Amino acid sequence: MKTAKYFAAIVFALCFTLTSAFAAERAKDSKIAADQNIKETKIIRLDALGGISPAEVTVKPGTTIVWVNNSRSQLELKFEGKQVTMACKSPVHFMVDDDGSFVSDRIPQDSVASLCFVEKGEFTYHLRKAPGGSGSTPPTENPKEFNGKIIVQ
Repeated sequence: MKTAKYFAAIVFALCFTLTSAFAAERAKDSKIAADQNIKETKIIRLDALGGISPAEVTVKPGTTIVWVNNSRSQLELKFEGKQVTMACKSPVHFMVDDDGSFVSDRIPQDSVASLCFVEKGEFTYHLRKAPGGSGSTPPTENPKEFNGKIIVQ
C-alpha cells in the first residue's frame, strides 16, 4: 500500500514536470506575452466619419490600446509598415495572419478592439469602414480612411 502511494507520487511529479516543460516551450514559441507586463491602458475613439481621436499616442511597452468604435458601421484597422508581431494576452478583435502579424478583424459598431503593445517602435495604422459591413450608414463609393499612430518607447 505504501509502495503504491510512493509510485503514484513519483508518476504525478513526473507528469507535472513534463507538463511544465511543455508549457514553457510552447510559451516561448507563442506570439503572446505574459499579462504581467501590462502597465497601463489608453483609449482611442474611432468614427467612420470623424476619424481617430487621438490620432497619435505615445506609450510604454506593456500598454494596452483600446479602440472604441463610436461609429454606426463596422470598422477595420490595418497596420502599415512596421507590423505588430508580439502582444500581451487576450487581444480583442485582432488575430494573427499568415505572415505572423496581428491584424484587425471587423470591429462591430458600439464595440471595442484592444491590443497590448510590447515591442518598441512606431506602428502606423489606417482606419476604414469594413467593406460590405452592415450598419445604418449608407455605402459610399470612396469610403474615408483615417491614419493613426502608436509610438512605443
